[in-house]
Amino acid sequence: MATLHVVFTTLVLQASWGLAFSSLLGPRTVPKVLDQQIKENKYCFSCIKIDNICYNHTYLLEFPAPFAEHYPVVKRMGTMNLTNVLYYTFEPKFSDEEYSKVAYVSLYYPEFYGVISGWHSHNFGPFDIDHKEKKVYLGGSDGIWVVDDTNYFPKYFMAKTNLITNVVVKDYLYFTAANRNGIFKYRDATLSFYLMDQKIHTFVLDDELNIVFVNDTGLFISFHNINQEEVKLSSERWFKGLTVDMKGTVYAWHAVNGINKVSVGNTPSETTLKRVTGIAPDAMTFDESNNILYSVKKKLYKLTKVATSKCFGR
Repeated sequence: MATLHVVFTTLVLQASWGLAFSSLLGPRTVPKVLDQQIKENKYCFSCIKIDNICYNHTYLLEFPAPFAEHYPVVKRMGTMNLTNVLYYTFEPKFSDEEYSKVAYVSLYYPEFYGVISGWHSHNFGPFDIDHKEKKVYLGGSDGIWVVDDTNYFPKYFMAKTNLITNVVVKDYLYFTAANRNGIFKYRDATLSFYLMDQKIHTFVLDDELNIVFVNDTGLFISFHNINQEEVKLSSERWFKGLTVDMKGTVYAWHAVNGINKVSVGNTPSETTLKRVTGIAPDAMTFDESNNILYSVKKKLYKLTKVATSKCFGR
């Protein structure tokens, strides 16, 4: 009986304490204002915040490719606007004779996918898309090649025997090559040169044809107006990549500090690099509707703007 009395007394005390703390902390319910916003879909629980804008975060697919066993990773991505086919660079299995390949997958019909290959080893890695002509220009260990969006067999284009390290299509074809400084511009069967005193690791062009590039000392922007000096945007050298959205805005992403946005001001001194989110992707691009696509290992995600400013964000 003594034992039962102790148990009963303990339960009474626990109930009393529970009531006391409930009165102090208030009822465990969602605030009415927030509850109403949730019911009206004005609060986004699956969103993250980028540059103070809420984006719905969605998992799309796992990339179909014979990835390397040690650490499967997508290094570059780009989307053909008219067909919404996503192209991506990956490292294949060790048993493969090529150390880098470019594959594709339809975002409309993910069961449609493949790997670009030819009669011999190309080691395709850098690439860019000509949306007007519906072609993809690929750089590899033996120059620049091209494929049609409906025919994925590569045809030789130019710069044979050169190891191509970057390819950019912006009205004309721009590229860099290993063991060569500067950026080459191919126009009407002639070459012109930019930044010949620089060893360029990676680069893109914005909507004003300004060149944003990474070299051994950091991230820079070289203005199309030759009277303006280039501006150093960051001393950090380890940016994983650069990309441009459908409006011509440049983004740079980093393994540690996430995604950064380049904002071009009215003067060079007003041009800045701003961290907009902590997401640290392996690769990043934009789809036909200018939604953000990014990858982590073999998984592809999409970020879509939503009509609310109320989200958890990060």
